[in-house]
Amino acid sequence: MSINTLDKFQIIDHLGNGFFGHVYLCFDPFLQKEVAIKVIKVPNPTKLVQAIKEGQVLDFCRHKHIVSVIDVRSTNFNGEPVVIISMEYLAKGSIQKHIEKRFISSQESCKIVQQALLGLEHAHNNNILHRDIKPGNIMFGDNGEPKLSDFGLSIDYHIDLSDVAGYKPHQPLEVIEGNPMDKQSDIYAMGITFYRLLNNTNSIPFTFASHNEWLIAVKKDKYPPRIFLRHIPEKILKILRKSINKNKTSRYQSCIEFRQSIEKLNFFIDWQLVDNDNWTGVYAKDRYTITKVRKRNGWAIDFKKNGIRNKLFCKTELADSDIEDAFFKIIRDTTLNN
Repeated sequence: MSINTLDKFQIIDHLGNGFFGHVYLCFDPFLQKEVAIKVIKVPNPTKLVQAIKEGQVLDFCRHKHIVSVIDVRSTNFNGEPVVIISMEYLAKGSIQKHIEKRFISSQESCKIVQQALLGLEHAHNNNILHRDIKPGNIMFGDNGEPKLSDFGLSIDYHIDLSDVAGYKPHQPLEVIEGNPMDKQSDIYAMGITFYRLLNNTNSIPFTFASHNEWLIAVKKDKYPPRIFLRHIPEKILKILRKSINKNKTSRYQSCIEFRQSIEKLNFFIDWQLVDNDNWTGVYAKDRYTITKVRKRNGWAIDFKKNGIRNKLFCKTELADSDIEDAFFKIIRDTTLNN
């Protein structure tokens, strides 16, 4: 087999790698379309069963907010036995890639998590734990809809005993303490994903010298640090804090409870960062801008709707110590209709 081919597929590019294998962009000559192919090495029968299981889970949990599987088969690649999982190719990439390249607004962050929770809710309703929720494992569909991907660590929680697995920075306190992962740990991991989207952080540094140091930091709410960007409204932060509460019983008890709390938010202006002094926003067909300007007699805030100044939100003669608070308060107050 040529290194440019994979079974019947023609390799176009290497897209990345997940927990168990590499993912390639390929062309399917029979279906005449591009597909994503996950390649999992299977050096022994146990590994073969695990590899096939991921494809079976994706097929079992078909949902518009879960990446669709097309085919699963065993073959050889580069002289080694492998299982290949053929999936829909999503050209817009993962949420992780978007965080790295652009600003994600509070409104978009909520929409992404709300829709991703629909996919996770469907998996949980089918007794499947994902166990690896993070921005890199949520893809954007062709119409911008979030889709859960990479079910390589998933298990049927009514059949399989969950060990401590998953992405360490997204693990809740109870798992760090040695308890099995469950639906609550998936919900916590989605909450940390929400945290990263809202804060526009592409990673959470994991630099603990010991397991105990990590445990203490999570116990004291110091990891991840409860520091949030100033434009995020308090109503959204309240939802976020509950989703990542260290106490399991104080966290959202189901995906539907988490999702519905987001759906109750009444959004107004979808603000986007331009630079430190300028933001732009949209609501329906209206365009908004907010700018802070240093003048001789202090700072001024200029707020416009469709190019026309709105004096209600315009401010003048603000001191250096007051400008940031005043500026971001206007953004927070106009992100939601209270």
